[in-house]
Amino acid sequence: MTLTLSGLDSIKCEFVVPDPGTPLNGVVRWSDTNIDQPSLIVRPTTEEDVKTSINIAKSNGLTIIVGGGGHGTFVTIESKALYLDMVNFKAIKLDKSTGIVEVGGGVTTGELSKALADQGYYTPLPNSNAVGVVGCIIGGGNTPLIGTHGWMADLVESFRLATAEGKMIEVSSSSTGEELDLFNALCGAGHGLGIITAVKTSAFPIKDLNMTDDKVWMRSLVFPPTAIETAAEAFLKMQRPASSTSINMLFMRSPPGTPAAGSPIIVLGATVFASAEQGEGNVSVLFDDDLVGKAIVKNTEATPILNLNDRYAPHDSRGGHKAIASCRLNNLDISSLKSAFEQWVSVTEKYSDSRRSILVVGLSDSTKAAQLGNSGAASRFVEGRERDFSVMTVTMCSEENTRVALVEYMDNLMKTFREVDPASVPRSFPNNLRFGMNLEELFSRERLTQLRNLKDRWNVGGLFWSPYNQ
Repeated sequence: MTLTLSGLDSIKCEFVVPDPGTPLNGVVRWSDTNIDQPSLIVRPTTEEDVKTSINIAKSNGLTIIVGGGGHGTFVTIESKALYLDMVNFKAIKLDKSTGIVEVGGGVTTGELSKALADQGYYTPLPNSNAVGVVGCIIGGGNTPLIGTHGWMADLVESFRLATAEGKMIEVSSSSTGEELDLFNALCGAGHGLGIITAVKTSAFPIKDLNMTDDKVWMRSLVFPPTAIETAAEAFLKMQRPASSTSINMLFMRSPPGTPAAGSPIIVLGATVFASAEQGEGNVSVLFDDDLVGKAIVKNTEATPILNLNDRYAPHDSRGGHKAIASCRLNNLDISSLKSAFEQWVSVTEKYSDSRRSILVVGLSDSTKAAQLGNSGAASRFVEGRERDFSVMTVTMCSEENTRVALVEYMDNLMKTFREVDPASVPRSFPNNLRFGMNLEELFSRERLTQLRNLKDRWNVGGLFWSPYNQ
């Protein structure tokens, strides 16, 4: 039954009142899991439109769900919701004199990367061009540049946001009292604490990376399944990489149009934000003759920082069921990597609609992130800073029974990895939440108590959707 909504005549921007009996109209997200037709979709163009939306949500008993890049697989959209699509908040303003860039609440990572690169600048961004910048930051923001700059949340200067009271405020590291507490929570655990219309963060000249021809250096080797032990051993030999270097071991199926399309492959790769000479030195393991001899594909290339994420575009397609499970670890071993590979192969073999699912094991130098956590960024909501290893599996499928099976796969996978690192308190990424997840995998009990207290102050009545409402 369609709700009768009051106050719609006060909206001065585009809005849609969806018909609950028709397919999703106007809500386009990366994953369709737990996505229902909301009562109202609003696409504000000004902060006044945002404040109007808050008033309408209150008067109609709707929960506000903010959409930026639309990649939050853990976000539930129910019928009594106002979906606030920030697609029109696209402003990007770089101040080269301060090294600060102001980013609108609807800007995606690809849009920011291009805008900065056109001016000779960059800021750390994740491995996708399609996710929302604000969403990345309020969930911590893990990037290939974590060894150089720490987390995205560590670089934030300020947020401009609308509160549940309909007021516009700006909070920063210079704020005091409850506004400083809000700022720190927004840096890593910011879902449901307000509607962010803009964020100011740090940007850096590309030339300062001292990359050959200002291009990111990359090396990759592709192995068949029979070489999993060899690949795992080589991966672990690269502990701890240089701060400019990010190492990944990727399990995926060979893409269409390639030899043995659909077959499992192991990609061992390095991304280096330094000179080509340094790159070769940083990952000399990937040039070992014996290792190279077992690879079926060998590749060394350099790419402009603007195009770094183009290779991940196939994973950005929208629709279907998607979910992410992740953990950060101090330790890994060959047996856990082999077991994880076998689990991934087995589930993607059994369920043919899940074959686009991937598993990525990352390795970086956590020194910078840990240092920031012991200094100026200590109060920001990022935990597990001192861990070099990160594991993330992204599951993709179209059938409901497959989705259920993949939940069990994700649970077992996380258990496999955490068993080899028993001394570490379980920690995941806030941006990789899953439905029904124990929030103590994200933060300590003390931090969760702080978040719930902040929710009582800044999310009065549960106006904003939040994973921390439970």
